[in-house]
Amino acid sequence: MKQDEKEHSGNVNNVLDHIQKLPSLPSVVIEILQNFDNERVDVTTLAKKIACDQAIVARVLRVANSPFFGLSGQVGSIFEAVSILGFNNLRGLVTAAAIINAFPNSEKGFDWTEFWGHGISTAVSARLLAKRVGLNQETAFTAGLLHDIGKLVMGVYFPQVFVQIHEFEEGGSIEALQAERALLGMDHAVLGGEVAKRWNFPPGIQEAVELHHTETRVGAEMSLTDVVYIANLFAHALENGHIRESKSVHLALQAKARLGIEADRLDALAEEVQSMYDGAVKLMGG
Repeated sequence: MKQDEKEHSGNVNNVLDHIQKLPSLPSVVIEILQNFDNERVDVTTLAKKIACDQAIVARVLRVANSPFFGLSGQVGSIFEAVSILGFNNLRGLVTAAAIINAFPNSEKGFDWTEFWGHGISTAVSARLLAKRVGLNQETAFTAGLLHDIGKLVMGVYFPQVFVQIHEFEEGGSIEALQAERALLGMDHAVLGGEVAKRWNFPPGIQEAVELHHTETRVGAEMSLTDVVYIANLFAHALENGHIRESKSVHLALQAKARLGIEADRLDALAEEVQSMYDGAVKLMGG
């Protein structure tokens, strides 16, 4: 094996070793993930387990009483949240809160506000896009929130490498992805897919995270992966409830090609995303 190939293999193994050391998610969240598509899940039992984790409860109730659901002060407990919002709406928020709690904001070289801000913007975009194309909204929300989790692992466990990679982002996502592969042996999307596997996320979410930078797959049926791909573009294109002109053409072409959404629907969607983001961003509160 050539020296550069050995280094490449060593980098990959080093990264994968760090994934094995990731913090575990609360058992109730693992149970929720295992039952994402189970409509017969014992909601009462899960709600009791969720209520025992006050850190998760605090984040979830802030969002439940925000513009995200159009409620104000009506939800005082997890049990009321289940009653008023329905468990399908709740579990995406619970999963999001648990993921945010799993990574304390202790790494000073990593911009946590920017990271979770983009993640939540993508999650909200994915939720609304999924609604329009008839896919599961809460699964889309969770996948959107998690889509860049590979970047977080890079920033926390490989901060010096992350700084080098971050400098390439000014040149565009392609240049940044190439830098990631050169320095770590894999890009953040593939790394994120490994994290999703480590946490036993549903296969659809694993795929959406791993392929959120992958171009259109010829002949493939529309899926969660397409929703997250477009949601990521959408979040990067948004600015105060409007789509940046420099991003509008590419976004419109991709939204039409992958989700069948016409360009004239995107501006209205941007306003809706902004409104929901203002509520969902409360997940970032301490």
